[in-house]
Amino acid sequence: MKEKKKLSLPVQLLIAIALGAIAGFVLKENAAYISFIGQIFMRLLKMCVYPLVLISIITGVSNVMDVARLKKIGTSFLLYTLATSTAAALYGAIAMVITKAGVGVNFEGGLSENSGTVNVGESFVQWVPDNVFAALGNGNMVQIIIFAVFFGVMLATIRKTEIGQAVYNVVLGLNEIINKMVGAVIKLAPIGVFALIANMIGTTDLNIVKGIGGYLVAYYGALFVYLLTFLPFVLFFVAKVNPLQFFRNALPAMLMAASTCSSAGTLPVTMRVAKERCGVPEDIVEMITAPAATINMDGAAIEYACYVMFAIHAFNVHMSPLQIIFTIVLCVVMSAGAAGVPGGGIMMCTICLNTMGLPDAQMVAVIAGIYILIDFVGTMLNVTSDTVGMVAIAARVNELDREVFNAAK
Repeated sequence: MKEKKKLSLPVQLLIAIALGAIAGFVLKENAAYISFIGQIFMRLLKMCVYPLVLISIITGVSNVMDVARLKKIGTSFLLYTLATSTAAALYGAIAMVITKAGVGVNFEGGLSENSGTVNVGESFVQWVPDNVFAALGNGNMVQIIIFAVFFGVMLATIRKTEIGQAVYNVVLGLNEIINKMVGAVIKLAPIGVFALIANMIGTTDLNIVKGIGGYLVAYYGALFVYLLTFLPFVLFFVAKVNPLQFFRNALPAMLMAASTCSSAGTLPVTMRVAKERCGVPEDIVEMITAPAATINMDGAAIEYACYVMFAIHAFNVHMSPLQIIFTIVLCVVMSAGAAGVPGGGIMMCTICLNTMGLPDAQMVAVIAGIYILIDFVGTMLNVTSDTVGMVAIAARVNELDREVFNAAK
C-alpha cells in the first residue's frame, strides 16, 4: 500500500496563517470566541517549555565531558550574542535617525535628572536563583538556565562514577519523555496558529497605528534590512553556507515564532529545525537553544533602540553622543534580560524609557496599543538569529553536517 504523503509543517503553518487571516477579516471581533483554542495551545507549549529548557541544558552540558569544548562553545555563543545584539541596536537607532520617526508627535515631557543610569549590579543579582522551584513556577528563564548549567557541570564532573552515570541515565530518560510530549504538542500547531492569527486580525484596531506610522516604517525597515544583510553576512562569511538554503531550512521556526510571538514557545521547533534541517550537532543544540532564546534577542535590541529614539524625537529632547552610546549599550543589556514570551517588550519599553529619564506613560500606552504589530516580526528575527548562531558555531568547530544542511527540504 502506498503511504499517504502528509503536508510538511511549514506548509501546514502557512495554510493556517492564511486561513486564520481570512477568518479574522470575516469574523472581526467575533474571532475572540475562538481565541481560547490559541490560548490552550500556548499553555501547552509553556507547559513543556520550562521542563524542556531545564532538562535539555542539563543533558547537553553534562554530555560534554571535555570542559575545553564546553568553554569553546559557550564563549563562541556569548561573542556571537554580543556582536549581533550590538549590530541590531545600531540598525534600529540609525533607522530612527534617518527617518526622524517621532518628530511632530509632540509628547509632553523631557529628560529627567537620573537619565542614563541603571543599577547593573542589581540586575546581575536577580539573575542568580535563590529558589529554583520558584524560578520554574514563575517562568524565570534566566534563573532556570543558570541552575541547569550549574547542575549539568556538576553532573559532568561525576559522570564516570556509578552514581553519576545513574543520574545521567535518569536525565536522558526525562529528556526523551519531554521531547515526545513536545512532538505531540507540535502536531497541534496549525490549529493553534489558526486561532491565534484569527483573533489577532479580528480584534486589533488598525486605526491605532495611524499616529505612529513612521515608527512602524522605521522599525520594519531596520528589522528587514538587518535580516537580509547582517545575518546573511554571518552565514556566508562565518558559517560558509548558502543564506537562501538557510532561510529555507529555518522556515518552520520562523513561521512558528511569528505566529506565537514567543521565542520560548518556539523552542521545540527551533531545536528540531537546528538538528534535523540545519545539521547542527545535538549537544550544541541542547547547550545553546534555550540560552539563545533568552539572551540572544536581536529583534528586541532593534525594538528597544527604536523605542528610545522615537521617544527622544517625540519629546523633542537633545541627547549627547555619550547618551546615544549608552542607549545602544542599554538596549543590548535589556534585550538580554527580555522575557521570551508574548508582550514581554511592553515592560521593557517602560524600563528603557525610565532608565533614560524619559516619561513613559504616553509612549507605553501607544506601544501597547500596537504591540502585536511589533512583536510578531521581532520574535521571528530573535528565533532566526538564534538558529544562525547555532549554524555559525557548529561550522566554526567543524561539526556542521553540511549534507543535512544542503539537502532539499
